[in-house]
Amino acid sequence: MNQQSRTSEKPRVLLYGDVDLNVLDGSAVWLTSMAEAWAAAGVSVDVQLKASENRDLLSGVLRNLPGVAVLPARVRAGHQTMSCAEAADVLEELDERAPYDVVFVRGIHMCAELAERDAFTGRLWSYVTEFSYPAESMDAERRATLGGIAEASRLVLAQTPQARAVLEATIPAAAGRTVELTPMIPDALGRAGGPGGVEGSHEHADGVAGDSSINLVYTGKFARDWRTDLMPEIVDELRALGHDARLTMVGDKVQRSAEEPEWPHRMREVMETPRTGVDWAGAHDRAGATALTRAADISLGWRSPALDLSVELSTKVLESCALGVPPLLNRTSLHEELLGADYPLFVDAVHDTPADIARTIVAARSQLAELSERVRGLAAPYRIAARADVLRGYLDRVLPDVAPQPPGSSGGRLPRRVLVAGHDLKFAGELIDLLTSHPDIEVRFDRWTSLHHHDESASRSLLEWADVVMCEWAGPNAVWYARHKSDGQRLVVRMHMFELRGRWLEDLDTTRVDQFVAVSQLYKELLMEQLEVPSEQVTVVPNAVSVADLARTKSEGAEFRLGLVGIVPLRKRLDRAFDTLRLLRERDDRYTLHIRGKLPWEYPHEWRKTEQREAYLDWFARLGRSDIAGAVAFEPFGADMGNWLSKIGWVLSPSTTESFHLAPAEGMASGGLPVLWERPGVEGIFGSDFVVPDTAAAADFILRTDSDPTRRAELVERARRVADGFDELSVNRLWLGLLLQR
Repeated sequence: MNQQSRTSEKPRVLLYGDVDLNVLDGSAVWLTSMAEAWAAAGVSVDVQLKASENRDLLSGVLRNLPGVAVLPARVRAGHQTMSCAEAADVLEELDERAPYDVVFVRGIHMCAELAERDAFTGRLWSYVTEFSYPAESMDAERRATLGGIAEASRLVLAQTPQARAVLEATIPAAAGRTVELTPMIPDALGRAGGPGGVEGSHEHADGVAGDSSINLVYTGKFARDWRTDLMPEIVDELRALGHDARLTMVGDKVQRSAEEPEWPHRMREVMETPRTGVDWAGAHDRAGATALTRAADISLGWRSPALDLSVELSTKVLESCALGVPPLLNRTSLHEELLGADYPLFVDAVHDTPADIARTIVAARSQLAELSERVRGLAAPYRIAARADVLRGYLDRVLPDVAPQPPGSSGGRLPRRVLVAGHDLKFAGELIDLLTSHPDIEVRFDRWTSLHHHDESASRSLLEWADVVMCEWAGPNAVWYARHKSDGQRLVVRMHMFELRGRWLEDLDTTRVDQFVAVSQLYKELLMEQLEVPSEQVTVVPNAVSVADLARTKSEGAEFRLGLVGIVPLRKRLDRAFDTLRLLRERDDRYTLHIRGKLPWEYPHEWRKTEQREAYLDWFARLGRSDIAGAVAFEPFGADMGNWLSKIGWVLSPSTTESFHLAPAEGMASGGLPVLWERPGVEGIFGSDFVVPDTAAAADFILRTDSDPTRRAELVERARRVADGFDELSVNRLWLGLLLQR
């Protein structure tokens, strides 16, 4: 892709939702809001429609948005909508004509189609809501589909922190690339002078003396789990209690039900049967639906208890709040987080009949004016202007700046062909994302089957193709590429730590390596000493962390949870972490230790070492005899570090030696605090604020910090500033300087 510099032109976004804008429902409204948010973020937006336009309920709104172009659906004769394959063809054709910086797609089937085609590498942003809750209920096929989508996507969008956590915990490929994008509502909605503004807002029933009227509204699709067939019965129950109740049902889409095929027929019967106080208003454009909602006292968001585990937040609920119309909702943790546990219009699963709901409404009727103001204020963070700021932040994170050509450069061909070679690329995730998304780089991989083994024929073929070879690890891969590269090719080799002990380094021709990369100043000096190379041939590039991904809200009680990531090999000093916990619990039994990673016997090459095996067995025997064994949790390794770190307040780094140690850097980025035992080079990486001489000092540091909230907050901020130096954006600039140099 010949991407244009962001400094000269607006980024270009291609937006596609697998939705029919002829039908007024939440997903269709989402598309118009998404286009408006992108335009407010300062980008150029093309919206490709899925369906032919039979009416302009929503497409008309899109066409009136500045900075937004609406592209009509290209449907076959006799069809109303494009299939996923047809839509994918159209998107690829549009991109070939004028490449986009971001291709933003909603819908699992459409995202899966693009993932299978390997389309828009490094530029696909996937918004998928079609996955099950709890995660255990997700079948293998759906997991595989979501995994393929995540692997093909630069970003995966989730509605809520809860949805993000489910995706990252269930789909390893989603970890590190999943971000939150909540539902959004128009900026002017419910504000004075704007659509649905305060000036024309409905005066709620309790503000009129002697008035027993209660006006209800429902907008959206008519579906079995949305209880739309039962909503008219609420009116009957309210009227039986002596209230002049009225219900306006807005919409005309009746959804099929796999669980109950006859349900749509019953729904239509309800719609066709006259009922006192019930008005079937049919489909309206967004402005019309807004006006009908604004005129109500309460909006109905009652659903089947089967949906209570959902981690999605309804746009309709937020719009109702912005209009000052309190919604009636199922009591769920997500809704309690939004509205408060004391919100009086919650429906509990045990009181889930129209009669129960009528009594709930009557009980809350005297509070409607107060609730109106309460919910209106809660909608502010979800306005489009706030979401536009979020989108701008994501663009800054993933759209690389095009590095200028260095002075005297020959200005050779673009894109630069970069080959990444190594047996283990787990520490190169951010670098790989950078390479695959950069407009001036084409990337391929030579994945060695082990440290010493590779397909030599494949490696030779890849080498002929490459301009630059980046060897991850200074292993035998570096020896082979130094021996076989041509004089016109650039070779960059990154060394971590264990390689310094490798006998293969004796065979490495360092004069054939253009640049070595070390992860810290200490290891730069060790590399220079052992390989006898000059300082200018070695660049320090720290391991990268994604501050944007890891900076999440800490869960309650996080400050009492110690985290230890990795306990193998023995130099990781699990014993120090355990002794720290023991000292802490002598003073405060709220502290717990959470150990994440594989167990020693899961590393056969380490378990075969007699000294290590016996040391671990001794420690586990000691743990079994301890009275604090219940305060130690062993948790399996997972890719979702951001999710895991949200519950961890302290990340321990008790190792006797490390080249860098990523875990405390990630902990600092997450808003946690590190504890680092003294070792060579540690202060050069992390500074001195968090370094302790021994285990007793570690426990004392933790206790003193947690006893002083102000001091803890200061240290958290200091740790974040240190983590900024490891942020992927800063590190990426260093890598681009190395790899794009001519």
